[in-house]
Amino acid sequence: MPSGKGPIQFRRGALRATVVAIAPLFGHAAVAQAPLDPSLAETVETVRITASGQRFVPRQSLTPGGAPKHTADYDVTVTWNPGGWLAREEWQLDTVFPVVTGFAYSMTYGEMTGIKDGQDNFRAALDGPTPLSAARIGANFKDLWLTNPLILAAHSDASLPPVEFASGGNVRHRIALSAHDTEWTLIIDPATGLPSEVTTMEQDPTFGEGPNRVVFSDWREVSGVPFPFKVEQFLNGGLLRREMRSAIEVNPADADSVLTVADDLEPGDAAHRDWGWSMSHLLLARAGLGGPADTPQFDNVELLEVGPDIYQVVGGSHHGLVVVGPDGIVVADAPWYPQRSDTLLRLLEERWPDQPVRYIVMTHHHLDHSGGFRSFVEAGATLVAHEDSMWFYEEALARAGFSGLSAVAVDGHAELDRIGRAIGVYDIPNPHSDGMVGVYVPDTRLFFNSDLYSPGRELQFPLSMNALFAAVRYHGLNVERHVGSHGMGYDSEPE
Repeated sequence: MPSGKGPIQFRRGALRATVVAIAPLFGHAAVAQAPLDPSLAETVETVRITASGQRFVPRQSLTPGGAPKHTADYDVTVTWNPGGWLAREEWQLDTVFPVVTGFAYSMTYGEMTGIKDGQDNFRAALDGPTPLSAARIGANFKDLWLTNPLILAAHSDASLPPVEFASGGNVRHRIALSAHDTEWTLIIDPATGLPSEVTTMEQDPTFGEGPNRVVFSDWREVSGVPFPFKVEQFLNGGLLRREMRSAIEVNPADADSVLTVADDLEPGDAAHRDWGWSMSHLLLARAGLGGPADTPQFDNVELLEVGPDIYQVVGGSHHGLVVVGPDGIVVADAPWYPQRSDTLLRLLEERWPDQPVRYIVMTHHHLDHSGGFRSFVEAGATLVAHEDSMWFYEEALARAGFSGLSAVAVDGHAELDRIGRAIGVYDIPNPHSDGMVGVYVPDTRLFFNSDLYSPGRELQFPLSMNALFAAVRYHGLNVERHVGSHGMGYDSEPE
C-alpha cells in the first residue's frame, strides 16, 4: 500500500487481465450459473453488507498457546465503495471479555480521513464525533479487501498463472494476486469455481510475519454477483472471527449520501495508516474487546518514580517497571511491540550507561504486555517467566532465529541476584492468565503486578484482585506499595 504517495491509484485496466487468468476457473461456477462478469469493478460500485458474528483474540488465551479468547458478539452494517476508497461501518458490539457490556458506534472514512461517533470502548465515551485514526483506517480497509475476495480479485493483478495443488485429498487452484502494494493468495475450489480462502501475510509483534487467512462458504448470488455469506478468519491458525451475513445489497440507492466524509478534516499520518494496514489483525482484535489500540505506541515512554530507584514505565496504555541496582537493571513487562522496547532500552542506556539490563521479567504471555520482550533478550537480558509459559517465549525466539537464551523459570518463587539489590519473583494463581508472576522489591516493600490490580484506576476486576492479594499473603510478603501495569503510581492494598 502506498505510503505518502497521495490517493491510491488502482488500475482498472488490470481487471480484464485478472479475469482472463481466472475465468477458466470461474466459468462453471455453480452459484453464479454464468461466467464471472469481466466488469465486476464497475458493476459493484458500492456494496452494503449486514452481518452478525463473534470476535476472538488468540493471544488473550488463558493458557499460553491455548484456545483463543471469545471477546465479543456483534452486529454490523458496512457500506463500501471500493473504487472510491470510502466506507461506513455501523456497529453494535456486545463484549463478554474483559467486561460484559455493550457499545454502539459508527465509523465513516475515506482514504486518509474519517470520523468515529458513539462509544467503542470501556474506558470512556466519545465526546461527540472524533477523528478516526489513520492506523484504524488502514486496518479497516485491509479487512474489507480481505473478506470480499471477488472484489479484491477485480481490483488486482494476477501475478502468476493458477497453480494446481492437492489439499486434504481435494484438488485446488492457487492464484497469486497483487493489489495496493500487497500480495494476496487466492485459493479456488474447482468444484464451484469460487474462492474458498484468501491469505495475506501480516506482522505479529511476538512471532514475526504470519498468515492472516480468511475462509469463505455459503456462496449466494446477489444481483448476478456471487458473495460469501459465511466468513471465518484465522491468524497463525488461531481463530479471529466467525461471521454470518444476513443481507447483501449491490449499489444501494443511498450509498452516496451515507459515504460522505467532511472535506475539512486534517489528513492522517500516512506512516500510521501503513502500520495499521500491515497488522490489521491486531487493531481489529483489540477493537473487538472494547479496548482499541489504534495509535502506535513506539516513542511515548516515560519513567514515573514510585520508590527509591524504582520507576513505573508510563506514557502509553500499558505500563512496566524498572528497578535499578548498583550492578544492573531489572525490567518487568514489555508491552505491545519491539519498537517500544527499543525506545525504553535507549532511554535506560542514556540515563544509566554503566548499568546493563540484566533481567526482563514477563508477568504473563498476553500480547499487550509481552509483545516487545524479544528486544530485551536480544540485548542480552536474562528472561524470567513462569515455568509453565517458558516454552512460549522460547518458541517465539526460535521463530525469530535467536539462540543462546539465558532464562530463569519460576517455580513458585525465584530470586534475581545480579543487580546488587534483592528482587523476588512470585507466582500468582489467578483467573486472568495461567503462568502469571509478579515482582517484589523487599527494601521498598513494593510489588508489581499486571492486569490483576490497577492502583488509582476506577475499573477493577474483583476476582483477579483478590487472587493477587491471596498470593501476596501466601508468599508471606510485607507489601506497602502496589504498582500495576495499568493505573498510575502506587497505593497500599485496599481494605
